[in-house]
Formats: sequence, C-alpha cells, structure tokens
Amino acid sequence: MIRAALLGICGLGLSAFAVAQNEPTDLETLLFGEDGAELQPTENRTYQQHDTVTLRALDKITGRSTDFDMRVGEPKVYGSLRVDLDVCFQTPPEEPPESSAFLRITSATSKQVQTMAEPRDLTEEELAESQSEDADIRFSGWMFASSPGLSALEHPVYDIWVIHCSEVDPSVLDPAFPNE
Repeated sequence: MIRAALLGICGLGLSAFAVAQNEPTDLETLLFGEDGAELQPTENRTYQQHDTVTLRALDKITGRSTDFDMRVGEPKVYGSLRVDLDVCFQTPPEEPPESSAFLRITSATSKQVQTMAEPRDLTEEELAESQSEDADIRFSGWMFASSPGLSALEHPVYDIWVIHCSEVDPSVLDPAFPNE
C-alpha cells in the first residue's frame, strides 16, 4: 500500500525528471532500490527497562489532570479505574526520547473506589479480593509517551497516558529503620 501510494504521488515528478535527463528510468527501482525492498528506518533505538512510570490522568468531567508514579507490580486506583503496570522501557539520554509501558486498565470494584480525585495504592486485602474476581478490561497494551493517541484508553470519563519511565530514587524510599 505504501509502495502504491509512493508510486502514484512521485510517478509524475520522477517521470518528468527522467524525460528531462533523456534516460529511460524504472520508477520502482528509483524508489525502492534494485531488490525492491521498502526503505527501512536507519536508527535503531536501545531501550532500558525501568521499574517506575509517571502517568498523567485526566478527569474529563472536572478538567483536572493528575500526575502520579507507579511501580511495577503495585496497582493503583484512579477514580473508577484500576491501573496495573507490567513493564516500562525508556531510551537512554543520548537517543531521541521515548518511553513505553505495558499497562492493564480495568474497572475498579465499588469497594476499591474511595476517592475520585487522587490515585491511591490498593491494600493487601483489596489485592487478595481482586485476584478472585473477573475484571472488566478497559485497556490492555503498550502506551507510548511520544504518541499518546496511538493506543489510548477509550473511556467516557478518564484519559490516562504515559509521561516517562524512571528508576526509583533511593532518597525517597522509606528507610527500614528510621532511627538509624
């Protein structure tokens, strides 16, 4: 399909160029090379796995957006949604910025919904209860920071998208022994 579009769009311009040069030319060879393969991007990105993602959530009713951090394996409830992070990847600083995270967003149970304004962690009891229940899956897949509309959550009240991935800053972790 891409090949046909390029042939159609560029055909007139390239054939005019070939006529001006008085040389017979094969349009497909000019566009795709001798082997006929489509052009491939030359940049290869390397991704580093991180354990924390920063998400931005928008309540479409109130217009309030909230940024919050999540760790892999520690689900959060935002409004009536439960968000689970499976993995997060970030490109290194010397490459073009890109973050991607695999998220699973389901409807939270009525017991899990306590506040609609701030995201909160689930308690051990809520986690145990939710393992046995079948959840209404709203979104399951990769979200990309550079293209939030590429694979987006379709929900009438909330939007959630990836901002960036990061490592946990050890200075913000709670010490195991606060008196030492």
